Amino acid sequence: MRIKLNNHLLHYSTAASGIAGCAVIAFGLIASASHYTRSMPYSPQNHFISELGLATASEYSFVFNSCLGIGGLLLMMFTNGLGIFLRAHPLAWYASYIGMGATLSFSAIGYFTADSWAAHRMAAMVFFSGAMISIVLFSYCMWQNERRRMHHFISLQGFIIAILFLLALIWPKELLNQSVNDPANFVRPELWGLTVLEWMYCFMIGSWILTVSGDMIYLLRKKEAALPTPESTRI
Repeated sequence: MRIKLNNHLLHYSTAASGIAGCAVIAFGLIASASHYTRSMPYSPQNHFISELGLATASEYSFVFNSCLGIGGLLLMMFTNGLGIFLRAHPLAWYASYIGMGATLSFSAIGYFTADSWAAHRMAAMVFFSGAMISIVLFSYCMWQNERRRMHHFISLQGFIIAILFLLALIWPKELLNQSVNDPANFVRPELWGLTVLEWMYCFMIGSWILTVSGDMIYLLRKKEAALPTPESTRI
């Protein structure tokens, strides 16, 4: 009974870590975006997320970068716990290890801001690719796992994330290269497809984490409700 109780607490803490991680990151995004100082207002339709971490672009860039660091560590706990929750499927462990590497890189993005372009780009690439692989593997495990019976909508979200990643990968990068290598002559478009894809990709990752966390709590409470109470076991 104590082992089951410890497992339940671990699973609840996993879900809580996922929700808390998303909340911390969302707070950092909103705080930095609402104190954006450049002439053009900040908008997801033509600004990258990492621009919120530049001290020259936002008065609250330090809040954004700190929230990435803290949020990444919380999501690392979530990823590790999800691997334990789905441990019946052998691929869950691979998904967990890859996901923990991706969340560590996510925290590193808050340290290596876009001012340090080479390190920032490397951390971002590891996060984006690692998160996609981890989520697809987890989603496949959920689709196959009859014991946990997580909602198939979660798996569908995971495969949409993979499609968005592939679209961003093949999207033309000329404007991005010009913004980095020749910022003096760079003219920001009113609608930039690459930034929209990045926002959609990150939004879907957050949505997937929150949906997984919510479904975990639902399954745990459903299981608890099905357990016999002390009164029902009395003769």
